[in-house]
Amino acid sequence: MIFASWIVQGISGFGGGVFMVTLLSLVMNIKSAVLTFSFIQALGPFSILLVSKSYKPNIKMIFYLISGSFVGIFLGAHILKIISVPYMEIFSGLFFMSIGMFDGLAIFKNELLNLTSKIETKHGFLVGVVSGVFSGIVGIGGPPAAIYLRNIVKEFDEYRYLISIYFVLLVGIRLFIYYMLHAFSNVRYDYILYWGIASVAGLWTGRFISRFINKRYLNLSVPFLTIICGIILITKGVKSF
Repeated sequence: MIFASWIVQGISGFGGGVFMVTLLSLVMNIKSAVLTFSFIQALGPFSILLVSKSYKPNIKMIFYLISGSFVGIFLGAHILKIISVPYMEIFSGLFFMSIGMFDGLAIFKNELLNLTSKIETKHGFLVGVVSGVFSGIVGIGGPPAAIYLRNIVKEFDEYRYLISIYFVLLVGIRLFIYYMLHAFSNVRYDYILYWGIASVAGLWTGRFISRFINKRYLNLSVPFLTIICGIILITKGVKSF
């Protein structure tokens, strides 16, 4: 499950966490899944940064995202401690469906209708807050930031480089805040090593596969699959009542 999820991450630049949470929730407590994979989420993106072509990051853009994310994660981590598993599954499902529909709409506007996006660099703080809240609750805050960066950064390799920087910083902040709030009681430490190896292997497999895939069709498929993940989690949460 981890390997397959990170193949998606390696191909598209985001989405691995969405599939990982959805698949793991079918076999274990969703809170344990979120807290445990937080320890390995940064490994794949960090390995990309070590070997990828470097780009000069837009410091202002990164600052907006990270400062907003810190605020959002602090709020989200508090919610994670008190929310019940069924409500967390429904909440996660609604979030996944929302980002899937929003990303699909953005792609439709930009690729099919050739409309100019309204997203600008100055919106980074708000995007960071939204990303941080969902990162703190469901362990996934990348999609809002990925949509934001993809509408500003036009070169795909540069976008993937910048989103990797953001993922590493986001996970670091989230682990720090989880630690400060004593939120690690549900962590399955015995899974961390295996999941870490699977995530790095999956990410690099995905990057290799991406060389042979039409990016346009790839971008259209990820939002559709994200919506399906949302439906699965909502259904699972509702059935738990």
